[in-house]
Amino acid sequence: MATIGTLDKEDSTTIVQALIHQLMTGDVILAVALVSLVTAPLLRLARPPVRRYSRFAWQIGVLLALEQAYEFTRGLFVYNKDIGDIADLNAYRLLDLEWSHGLFIEQRLEHFFLQFGTIMDAIDIFYIVGHVGVTIGILVWLYFRRPQVFPYVRNLLMLTTAIALIVFYVYPTTPPRMLFQYGFEDPLQLHHLTAAGGAQPGSYTYNPYAAMPSLHVAYAICVAIGFFLAERRGWRFFAPAYPVAMAATVLISGNHWLLDVVGAVVTVGVAAGVLALWSRSMNWVRRSQGTVPA
Repeated sequence: MATIGTLDKEDSTTIVQALIHQLMTGDVILAVALVSLVTAPLLRLARPPVRRYSRFAWQIGVLLALEQAYEFTRGLFVYNKDIGDIADLNAYRLLDLEWSHGLFIEQRLEHFFLQFGTIMDAIDIFYIVGHVGVTIGILVWLYFRRPQVFPYVRNLLMLTTAIALIVFYVYPTTPPRMLFQYGFEDPLQLHHLTAAGGAQPGSYTYNPYAAMPSLHVAYAICVAIGFFLAERRGWRFFAPAYPVAMAATVLISGNHWLLDVVGAVVTVGVAAGVLALWSRSMNWVRRSQGTVPA
């Protein structure tokens, strides 16, 4: 029977119980999603100056709810009893590929930065806070200041997540921080901030083998694209700084392989390509129906 810590995930626990458990253990994104979804219809009953926030609450709530649905689904993958062995094998393949091409830099990066405790702590914090705070912050800015760009970034995030979920299922991969035999260390475990292997013993959304692709980097690329498309001044050229910083963060912290970062770029590229193809197809349909000029 599959367990993580003391939590049996093959029992008859209901979805409501799972949601309550996640909220009680401090799942901030889930809390924001639920508050937004509950608040949205109530705001529609308010006066016009306040009512305008109803659609925003709904958009953010749905987006975060879908992200949480992805997290719960991803968490279910760990119940394959062989997934640990498969994920280790896939990680060894990535490591061997990087090694043979002179790209195996993760262990040296991690050990260099482990010398500087304060910097490493900041990197670990940015890994968590930056992923949530910057992503949501740019989405909020786009919604209110550049609403014409928001739908594209929203759809790009959703499709990127869907593609990543498929890859997590087909190609589970152990992150570097769990391969201690290759000289890696788990910074969060080293600083007593988490249990061995980065485990979260009661979480319904935790999957330690979802390294390929790096969604931290993929999300950073998505919102950076949105910022670049939306910002009309020279600030737009700073857009790549966030995904570059996040890529460095996931490598230094031992959470991802270099090829996971490459996988993130490919995933977003595929998602963007699908959206472009869909847009062209819809335009062709409208033209053929005479609803838009040829």
